[in-house]
Amino acid sequence: MSVAEIMEARFGSRLLETTTFRDDLTYSIAPDDWREVLEFCKESPDLAFDMLDCLIGDHLPERMEAPLQVVVHLVSHTYGHRLRIKVALPEGKTLRSLTDLWPSSNWDEREAWEMYGIYFTRHPHLRRLLTTDDFEGHPMRKDFPLQGTIGGPIRTKLKGKI
Repeated sequence: MSVAEIMEARFGSRLLETTTFRDDLTYSIAPDDWREVLEFCKESPDLAFDMLDCLIGDHLPERMEAPLQVVVHLVSHTYGHRLRIKVALPEGKTLRSLTDLWPSSNWDEREAWEMYGIYFTRHPHLRRLLTTDDFEGHPMRKDFPLQGTIGGPIRTKLKGKI
């Protein structure tokens, strides 16, 4: 059976949208299905997605009801196939961390939280990677000021802070 047949047999109409581009299959799912779908992708012997290639955040302000998005790229070394899972999030909605399934998601989740404000519950240590602890805002959002925020101290001693 193909990845599409396995996923559609298991989740059916819970797969909100299906697209294929250059033979890469993408499913859009609801935030409440996030953990169940991804656990199935990892643990199903017929899929065996043993690698989380990347997890990325995105900000789509034109989508007023759910302006944030998380995209996960999965790889199965056993079967040689790839899968992309997307979830649209309203402001303030959280997702459960995937660090217990794929430890490689740790830094990706930290970056999505820092840059876009997407919070991951049960993350082992959700802290900033690229900005200082007192940084305000999420710099990759499309509504963040192009010239950054004005004011605040000039930082010259950053050892141990970033």
